Amino acid sequence: MNRMDWDDIRFFLAAARAGSLAAASRQLGSHQPTVGRRIDALEKRLGIRLFQRHAQGLTLTEEGQGIMQAAESMAEAAAALQRASSLEDREIRGSVRIAAPSGLAVHVIAARLPQFHERFPNLDVVLQSSAASADLTHGEANVAVRLYRPTAGELVVRRAGSMGFGLYGSPTYLQQYGSPQSSADLPRHRFIGYGEQLRHLEESCWLDSMMEGARYLLSSDDTHTRLAAAESGLGLAVLPHVLAQRSSRLQRVLEAVEAPSKTIWLVVHRDLRHVTRVRAVLDWLDEVFVLTVWDNSVPS
Repeated sequence: MNRMDWDDIRFFLAAARAGSLAAASRQLGSHQPTVGRRIDALEKRLGIRLFQRHAQGLTLTEEGQGIMQAAESMAEAAAALQRASSLEDREIRGSVRIAAPSGLAVHVIAARLPQFHERFPNLDVVLQSSAASADLTHGEANVAVRLYRPTAGELVVRRAGSMGFGLYGSPTYLQQYGSPQSSADLPRHRFIGYGEQLRHLEESCWLDSMMEGARYLLSSDDTHTRLAAAESGLGLAVLPHVLAQRSSRLQRVLEAVEAPSKTIWLVVHRDLRHVTRVRAVLDWLDEVFVLTVWDNSVPS
């Protein structure tokens, strides 16, 4: 059997308890297609059918009922571990400086800070949001979230997940210029691209190759600028799923054509990796990215 992904189990458990993909998606704060794909992936990995799908929702199969019992045990064990660590967590004090790309800082990390402070009431976070990489060797940050793997020997890295990208446009733009049906249609469209400092990134190069010399109406190294421009109807943009799918003013185009994904790395200087407050933040960030759906096809 392949290695199980707790996130797939979590989606299965929500669907089994709720009785439908729609209800599970509301509980998880996700999208219904994402829940369905997570369950499909788990069924494929296990080689069994977990649900019978019908007009009224979902019913567990006999095999699904067995998996349900195991999933409930996993959830109870996770809750017990959380309770066991809660007293120690409340005693951790001080401040930790986190540096992260703006999209992840705003939409993933900052969005979950209320839960962080419930868990670590005496631990303060300084969150630096920037496209530039903080220099950990000179103390510009204690922990960094990066979209590339550092190679400096004094840095310790931990893989935290994968972030998918896709091509997005606003309904206004798509109504005016049409929705591309294949990559052959892209050169006739308008685009929003990366600025000079980030033009070398893999997803930017991918977009260059897809658009075949079509016009960039705007170039910017700032993710939120590109996002806002796409929402305004200026053109099509390659954007992280985790940002674009949270916008009601964007639609994904060419879903079958996947842009390159990025691995997310947590980075800390080796001298700080055993400091209690730093280790607590590293572990919390690891949990945050595990619980975030990094589905490269239809993200949450």
